[in-house]
Amino acid sequence: FGSSHVGPSQPPPREWAMSIDLEHAIGCNVGFKNACHYHPNGKDYVKAVGGVVIIGDLKDPHEQAFLHGHDDFITCLAVSHQGHLIASGQQGQNADVILWNYEARKQLYCFQEQDHGIDCLCFSFDDRYLYSCGDIVDQRVFVYDTNSGLIIAWAQLHPKPTISLVSGGFVRDIKRRDTHEYQFAACGGKTIAMWHLDAMKGELSSQQIGNAGKHIREFTCLAFSSDLEHLFAGTTSGDVAVVLMKNRVVQHFVSVCSGGVTTLAVVPALQGATRLVVGGGDGTATILSGPSPLEIREERQIHVDGPLASLSLSGDAQELLAVSSQGTAFLIRCKDLALKVHNQVSAGALYDVAYVTGISDLFLTCCGDGLVTLWDANDYSAKLRCPVRTRSYPTSVTGTEDIMVAGCNDGRLMSFDCMQGQNLWHIDNAHKGGVTTVKLSSNVRFVMSGGAEGEIRVWELKTKDMVSHLKEHAARVNEVVLFPNDQYAISCSRDRCLLTWDLRQQKRLTAHRERHGGINCLAVASNQTTVYTAGQERTLSQWDLRVADPIRVHQMDEELHSISLSPDDRFLATAGTGLVVKIWDVNQGAEVSRGAGHSRAIQKVAFSPDGKQLVSVGLDHAALVWNLYA
Repeated sequence: FGSSHVGPSQPPPREWAMSIDLEHAIGCNVGFKNACHYHPNGKDYVKAVGGVVIIGDLKDPHEQAFLHGHDDFITCLAVSHQGHLIASGQQGQNADVILWNYEARKQLYCFQEQDHGIDCLCFSFDDRYLYSCGDIVDQRVFVYDTNSGLIIAWAQLHPKPTISLVSGGFVRDIKRRDTHEYQFAACGGKTIAMWHLDAMKGELSSQQIGNAGKHIREFTCLAFSSDLEHLFAGTTSGDVAVVLMKNRVVQHFVSVCSGGVTTLAVVPALQGATRLVVGGGDGTATILSGPSPLEIREERQIHVDGPLASLSLSGDAQELLAVSSQGTAFLIRCKDLALKVHNQVSAGALYDVAYVTGISDLFLTCCGDGLVTLWDANDYSAKLRCPVRTRSYPTSVTGTEDIMVAGCNDGRLMSFDCMQGQNLWHIDNAHKGGVTTVKLSSNVRFVMSGGAEGEIRVWELKTKDMVSHLKEHAARVNEVVLFPNDQYAISCSRDRCLLTWDLRQQKRLTAHRERHGGINCLAVASNQTTVYTAGQERTLSQWDLRVADPIRVHQMDEELHSISLSPDDRFLATAGTGLVVKIWDVNQGAEVSRGAGHSRAIQKVAFSPDGKQLVSVGLDHAALVWNLYA
């Protein structure tokens, strides 16, 4: 790429221009609380995927807007009460808080005061101020003016750490009349604290809430009652504490679930009654209701597929958007907890993506949460989610319209049926140290796998026997590719070698070697002699298998983890530690387009069989679907 051109390089002709455009992001930061919100307008949701804020339409899966500005996981997200502002905070080196304009879909202010991480964000009840709590390393609370972007006040964190923050109108005096001080409640560890903000003087002070009796609890989440006279706090022991705001003392505890309370939402009710929806760590959602906050009882309880990571009430208070830590989003009706699944996403780092052979709207992903998922690119729904063995996860996958085969980090090969997703067969200990790559032959008679210790093995599907064992690589095999006739294969490895194999003769045909670094990935052109490789040397090399040395070498500014060649051989997609997907014009040897959206290293990219789309997956739990426009 580039270095071997003689003479002046011509600008690329227009018809070869290619642009890449982010079409859809599959994912949600379910590892953090309240990373998904129901927008007050009633038709949109706002969620965080890796380092991107996404505004999507609840009815139309193709309608998504992307807000780019963070460079690491977004740990907290808040939507203003009127819905015109969104605030997001991230972890990492630049622990920034960004305030976004919802209508214009653009950044208003970026607050760079805090370091290491942001744990909670919330807007004051009138959306004039934004409260931001740093993590246990940063240990500071800041209050920002949302109109001017100025700091109004700051103070030392209390409690340390603060893991939940809610705004509660104005501080009230002894006669329960509003004063001019704003109040918000914070909890963490065994403490609940009330913060008072005097915006005129720029003063911020905190007071601890008293415990009645000897009950000591660890608090996890908070919610104010509709009239702001009571505060509810969820605990790690599965109770909800009720605090009377008049004397700021815990009145009593209502036990709800096991596994701790993870999230709370207060639902407006008639005639001063109280309704509270509680999400539990045991995968339950419970309605507590009663004539007053001190008399709430369990009314209904439902079970979902995992602990609830977030609960968000719709603007008309009719339904809740709930997301479980398994990555499933539900719409739950408030009056009777009737629920429907809205969508499903991967709840862990993604290691591999592969299109189903010859089908451009079905692709497979491997996720660190232990699932192989078959996605439908028409509506981005998860058609099948197939679990591998507990405590292991799939690292590579391949599939046809009938079966899929996944290799796991515990050395097991597993096969699933593509209709119902049932487990068809498995081969234990296929590779010591884990399976690193797996490919199906085009006649679907055998599967070829590579392992962490450098061996390549061929398994016959009918008998599940190992029919050949090719051991020449000295380190982990990073990728194998079968040639269309199923007789030849090519592999690349950490040991810097690129080897071609004759599977019938069970012998190696050619060997090529990089100078310094291991080869991470390869792509074979349809002429079957041109091969592209990339790896630890931060180069992209083009080889002719009949020649010993690479024909072209292009220096990269990142280590590439994956490359994919378009079906017509004209474009090459590359991705890796630089967090961007780049599209290269193969003939020109030049980058023609790039797409940003990932916030952790990209592990794999794959062109669709029709060449119109591209999927990239990464350690930020996101699968991004890109459109390509020529």
